[in-house]
Amino acid sequence: MKFSQKLVCIMLLVIAAFFAVGGAVLVNGSFMDRLSAAAEQEQSMHAMLCGVVEDYYLDQTGRGEDTCGDDFITAATWRAGDLARGVYSQGLFRASADPAQDEAYAIYGLQDGQSILQYGPNVTRTYRSDLLGGLVMVNTFDVTEIFAARNRSLQRFFLLEAAVVAGAAVVVWLVSRRLTHPLTVLTAASARIAAGDYALRTRMHTGDELEILSQGFDQMAGAVQDKVEALELSVQQRDDFVGAFTHELKTPMTGIIGYADLLRSMQPDPEEQREAAGAIFHEAQRLEALSGKLLQLMGLGEHAPQLVPVQLDSVFAEARRAVAPALNGCILTMQSNGLTVQGDADLLCDLVINLVTNAAKASTPGSAIAVCAEQADGSIRLTVQDHGQGIPADKLARVVEPFYMVDKSRSRRQGGSGLGLALCSRIAQAHGGTLAMESELGKGTTVTVTLPAPNQTAAELAQEEPV
Repeated sequence: MKFSQKLVCIMLLVIAAFFAVGGAVLVNGSFMDRLSAAAEQEQSMHAMLCGVVEDYYLDQTGRGEDTCGDDFITAATWRAGDLARGVYSQGLFRASADPAQDEAYAIYGLQDGQSILQYGPNVTRTYRSDLLGGLVMVNTFDVTEIFAARNRSLQRFFLLEAAVVAGAAVVVWLVSRRLTHPLTVLTAASARIAAGDYALRTRMHTGDELEILSQGFDQMAGAVQDKVEALELSVQQRDDFVGAFTHELKTPMTGIIGYADLLRSMQPDPEEQREAAGAIFHEAQRLEALSGKLLQLMGLGEHAPQLVPVQLDSVFAEARRAVAPALNGCILTMQSNGLTVQGDADLLCDLVINLVTNAAKASTPGSAIAVCAEQADGSIRLTVQDHGQGIPADKLARVVEPFYMVDKSRSRRQGGSGLGLALCSRIAQAHGGTLAMESELGKGTTVTVTLPAPNQTAAELAQEEPV
């Protein structure tokens, strides 16, 4: 059963129950009022008839007439009955000290001052009063019409209730459909989202809790969409990574196999042997560098580094010694400003080495490469600036992807694997920092790495980053 149908049934049951109880109380109250009013009239009539009989008794006694015989009772009954309009039946009896001999008690079961309702084909109420001279007056009044009127009122009320409930059913059904329409929308939306339509939003504006529910539903749908898109992106990146890795692995292996086969199957002269051996050595170095950087990437993804205060002077000095053979005639300047950063010394050294090496590969001999560290907004900003070829704007966002190379032929010729900037980005993230790039074709590239200062958490650094 649908929620709207349940709502209709419950509301109709409540309406019918309250209507029935209210109507019953109202009809019964009116009935009791009429019964009480009739009782007052009956008591007045009974008292009047008793007074008539007593007056007749006193009159007869004053005249010295016999008041003990049946003739007196007959005459008194006739005299009272002449005035007893509305009396169902009446009787005048002689009282007896013995209840067993009391004729009125034997017939009606009443004592002096009592009354009783009797149910049968007719509903009657009987009153008894003991009078002067041992007389007993009994009067019975018919109240059947009052009970019949109550029954007719109940019948009319139940017919009215049936009509009201039928009309209310239509109104309640329309109202319930209107009220539950947002739930129908949410149900349909959830089914469409489950089917893959993650961009769907309900955007209901009802001004009540359903609007809050709609907003929460839309936020949940947005979170699901973000997670699904992130998962799809992760799968796509993984596929790209596997494909690129396979390609990058195949290229040096092809060269190694080719030159090795040349040395194995032919008798080359010494110059050709040196050329083949050099090519094999060069490709093997590429494989070694590739495997080393892959291991670093995997390690950063699995284990967070231990961050301690590190002097940038020592990091820059070690990086300068390491990159000296790869500068290709470029002029390298480093300025640490005596700053200390919260990080891992070895990883920071790798970060600087990779950034400077990339800058040297993109620059011509004699170009300047500047490495500078400065403190800004409570964090440390490390910049590496070159004046090389630059990176196209449409490719700038992808250069941190593993194996992505703007100029693949030049990168491979220079021993690149497309993992340097990806590794730098991972190192920055492992430190709770960020890596940003600005580049212009023909003018050069600036890489900015924001790192936490000593005693600064990654969360605090994230709050300071501009939106």
